[in-house]
Amino acid sequence: MHNEASNHVRGKLERFRHPFFPDNLPSPSPNLPSCQQEPFVMSLIRAASALARRAMPSAALAGASYLALKSLASFTSPDAKPDSDRGMQSLYATHKPTTPMQKLTIAVGSALMGFGDPTDGTHIAALGDATANPFFGKMRSQMLADPVGRRILKERPEISFTPDEWDALKHLPEGTFGHTYYSQMRRNGISWATRPPVRFVDDEENAYLLLRYRQCHDFYHTLLDMDISVVEELAIKVFEWRQTGLPVGLIASLFGPLRLPPDEKERFFKHYLPWALQCGSEAKPLIGVYWEEMWHRDIDELRKDMGIWLLPERNSVTHAANSTAILD
Repeated sequence: MHNEASNHVRGKLERFRHPFFPDNLPSPSPNLPSCQQEPFVMSLIRAASALARRAMPSAALAGASYLALKSLASFTSPDAKPDSDRGMQSLYATHKPTTPMQKLTIAVGSALMGFGDPTDGTHIAALGDATANPFFGKMRSQMLADPVGRRILKERPEISFTPDEWDALKHLPEGTFGHTYYSQMRRNGISWATRPPVRFVDDEENAYLLLRYRQCHDFYHTLLDMDISVVEELAIKVFEWRQTGLPVGLIASLFGPLRLPPDEKERFFKHYLPWALQCGSEAKPLIGVYWEEMWHRDIDELRKDMGIWLLPERNSVTHAANSTAILD
């Protein structure tokens, strides 16, 4: 009787099995160092991503996205009610004070809109702003524990270039960090000036930390040799989450794979995710690097100093085999 009951329950459960649930996790790449330190996180991401895909039919997503966009516009459009009328005071030039409920609305709205268009960085930026407030402890500790990090907090550098400064990177020797960064930005058609300002963080120093993190994002692409396919962007977000503790990277890794074709989804879970989890955990905290002083450094030596190793299975969007990676 007991065996019959067990078989009956097992049969019921089999109906709900899914190829991306933890029981069917592929083995990590043999070319990577052991990733056994991260099995629970990988399982959680895969299971949550699979559940989200079943729970978000396209019609419901379209309706929710429309409502979220209307709500988000009330806080982000130029015609939004002035902050003084809400009885809240701005703490820095770009600050838009919001209540916890408004932050929740912004987070949900930007997450839905980012799912609809994962190539639009403004939605991811709003999501990062609205969800970051309780999670700056790890970044602050990393900065304060390092002399260079403390100098960054004191001097508050921001990433910007004059036309002559930008052109100078092109003329650095090949293999330097500056030349590699310039070449990758040109190849991918990206401008350094497109990073949105921080608006919804309710602490002036934390707002600078988030701005610095955001402005350094493209440096991580260069250091990790990742271009701008959806798979590679998701890998960068997971890496950043392990580095900083900011939840936007985890949220992106849960919902981003839903937009991937099956072969790219499998590549993300099999290769990119385990690499990003372990490399992000073991590398030196990159938020404390004074990147403006690294232009002349050899890129391979810089990676070695930072504890970065490259993913052997990476397949850039510029390669023919990955030509479908950017979604329309």
